[in-house]
Amino acid sequence: MYNIALIAGGDSGEYEVSLRTGDNIYQMMDKSLFNPYLIHFKGSAWTWKDPEGNIHPIDKNDFSLMVDEKKITFDVAFIAIHGTPGENGKLQSYFEMLGIPYTGCGSFSSALTFNKYYCNLAVSALGIPISPSLHFYRSDRIDYAAIEQVCGYPCFVKSCNSGSSVGVTKVHNVGELDKAFEEAFKYDNQLMVEKFVHGREMTCGVTAVYGAVQLLAITEVVATNEFYDYDAKYSAVGHKLLTPANISPQHQAVLKEYSERIFHHLDCKGVVRIDFIISEDDGIPYFLEINTIPGQTALSIIPEQVRYNQLDLTDFYTRLIKEALQ
Repeated sequence: MYNIALIAGGDSGEYEVSLRTGDNIYQMMDKSLFNPYLIHFKGSAWTWKDPEGNIHPIDKNDFSLMVDEKKITFDVAFIAIHGTPGENGKLQSYFEMLGIPYTGCGSFSSALTFNKYYCNLAVSALGIPISPSLHFYRSDRIDYAAIEQVCGYPCFVKSCNSGSSVGVTKVHNVGELDKAFEEAFKYDNQLMVEKFVHGREMTCGVTAVYGAVQLLAITEVVATNEFYDYDAKYSAVGHKLLTPANISPQHQAVLKEYSERIFHHLDCKGVVRIDFIISEDDGIPYFLEINTIPGQTALSIIPEQVRYNQLDLTDFYTRLIKEALQ
C-alpha cells in the first residue's frame, strides 16, 4: 500500500474550491491500492485530521506525520490546491527538494503557466493566436490611451496570478477601469488587460498516458452570466457544459493540435485544462489560459470529460499516481 498525501486548501481565493476538489478525489481514490491522507493547507498550518477528529501537524522538514508515536512518510503527493502555493510552482519546488514524487506539472511549468501574461507570451511564441493585451504592476501608471488603442472596449482586466476567474472584471468603458484595477490588485501585484473576443468558449482536457499526449475531450462552455465567472464555474447555475462541443471537424483538429503543442512544449504533466475562444468575427481559435490543477469537484469539467471518454475516475486517478511514481 502506498501512502498518498492528498493536499487541498491553500492561500488563494480558490481555497473552498480546492477543498471540494480534494474531497472528490479522496472519495474516488482506490483504497485497495492507496492509503490516502487528506492534508489541509492554510498558511503555515499543514495538518491532517484523523477519523477521531484529532489534528496532527505535518513536519515540514521532511513532510511527515507522527501518529501514535509512529512516523508516517508519503510515497506520492497528490496536489489538489488551486492557486498558491499548489499551482504556481512553490509546492512543486518544495517536493523536488525533498525528493518526493508528486502529481502534475513541474515547478517551472507551473510557475510559467500560472502567470497569465507571461504564459501568453510563451504560447504566442509557439505560433498559437492570443488576444492583444497589456501588462501592469501595482506601481505602474494606468495608461488609459494605450488600453483603448490596444484592447479597446469591452475588455477584460485580470489578476495575472490567480485562477477560477478570481479578480477578473469585464470592462465596458474607460469609466469602469479604475474599479476593475482595484479588484484585480486585491489578489496580485500585477494584472493584464486583454482585448475582448466575441465568440464561443472551448476548454480541452489534456493528459499523458505513458508519455503520449492524449486529448480527453473538447467542451463548450455556454455562460448565462456575462462571462464564465467564479460563481458559474462552481455552481449548478450560470453555465451549461456541452461535451463534446458541437464544432466543425476543422476546429476540432486545430484545438486538438494546439492543445497537444502547448502540453508538450510547456512540459506539462498529469492532467491540465486549456481554454480557448473561437472568434465569431474571423473564426480563429484564440488561447485564453491553461489550468495545471483544474477543478475536479462533482461539477467540474475534467470529471465530465473523463466520463465522456468512458474512463473510470478511480482508474484515472490511479493512473495519475502511477505516472508520478514512475
